[in-house]
Amino acid sequence: MTTSRFTFLRRIGLPVALVTLIAWSGSVSHAQNEQNQPPMLPGDFPPRVKKHKTPDKLPAVPTMTPVFSISAAPLGYGPPGPTYLGRNQNLVALGFLDENHLLFSFRAPGLLAREGDANQATAERQMRAVVLTLPDGKVESETVWTLQDRGPYLWFPRDGQFLLRDREGLETGDATLQTKPLAPLPGGFLAMRLDPSGNFLLASSVDPAAHFDSTNAMGTRKVLPLRTQIGPNPDPTNIAERLIRLESGQVLSTRHASSSAPRSINAEGFLDTVHEKLDQWSLTLNSFNGGSQILGHVESTCLPTSFFASDREMLVAGCTEGHIPKLMGVSASDRLLWQIETPIAIVPPLFIVSQDGSRFARETVVFKHSPGADTQTPWVKAVKGQVVRVFDAATGKVVMETPISPTFDAGGNVALSPSGKRLAVLNAGAIEVFDLPAPAPLPEDVIH
Repeated sequence: MTTSRFTFLRRIGLPVALVTLIAWSGSVSHAQNEQNQPPMLPGDFPPRVKKHKTPDKLPAVPTMTPVFSISAAPLGYGPPGPTYLGRNQNLVALGFLDENHLLFSFRAPGLLAREGDANQATAERQMRAVVLTLPDGKVESETVWTLQDRGPYLWFPRDGQFLLRDREGLETGDATLQTKPLAPLPGGFLAMRLDPSGNFLLASSVDPAAHFDSTNAMGTRKVLPLRTQIGPNPDPTNIAERLIRLESGQVLSTRHASSSAPRSINAEGFLDTVHEKLDQWSLTLNSFNGGSQILGHVESTCLPTSFFASDREMLVAGCTEGHIPKLMGVSASDRLLWQIETPIAIVPPLFIVSQDGSRFARETVVFKHSPGADTQTPWVKAVKGQVVRVFDAATGKVVMETPISPTFDAGGNVALSPSGKRLAVLNAGAIEVFDLPAPAPLPEDVIH
């Protein structure tokens, strides 16, 4: 993998490990040799599990009609030029504060970056934010934020609230767009994960000055310094994971992390994928207070990755016996709910999960042919478009799909409402909102 492609794949927000696996599973045999994985045995999936295939194509039209559309131009929004493609920069942010309020953020009109700054991921920028009421699209509140880079900056942990990463650290706000400090984020920010219940967040950063804890997150701990970074490349020993309580902003623990992508968490602990034997893996919850328990098991012929869609369900990416990428829904009571085969993606897909965990959207860039790895220009001609597909988390079935334009390779142009009953996309100069049928419920033995 070239340096430029590796840099491109280091994304943040919903789980880079998961999407990297899907993107590069076409080379899984090579990856297995590198990690000294044992040979895998063929085997059939349990017959009670239905298999669904996701087509690798760009639909001409959405499979549903939007119930209303809000023109973005009167808000001051203008689409970026195609030269941004391939740089993995977060240029817009769209999210539901509740079922009837959208927060939309984009570059503040008239505030252009200086010549050359547009190519720098660390260039400071100003972003306009508006809260829109639905369905009329009326602007309820507005403001301008000053951000320190072009990384992810907006998250929606709870109904009615958002988290903003700006020059001062992490702040929390609501529909008034008034914010207050929550917690500092020292070092070079890398990524952040949210607990589905909205109680905790896990933020990772490159921070040579950080200290990490040798014991559990909630109890007494011994604090040790991280080693100093040496050389031009980030030293893995400098990556710190900070567990923060959302209600108070209290940092509960600071731990060393070996990857720029933080582990998935729920209200009780960290989720890890542990190899057992051959193609067998366990999904293990390591408690914040110490101790661990196995939540589920999966089969995969490549290293799987997993994250919590809700406290009751995990999404797991792995590979079939034929080394085809697959996505699985696994309950926290060790039940395989469904699995789907997914196409090998040139660009890692992005996942958006509704706050209640009932639905998730998979957003992918569709290519006419592979872009060059060492230059950005081929992206303009290689990209065919972008598509978003919405799935029921309980069944793995596609609820709807729609093409969206322009293409944002870092996302931010798709949102699911807290209940999973509404989808909003930024498409063709407008915010289109779809009303979706009620989500399929999880089985009774999973809920209780």
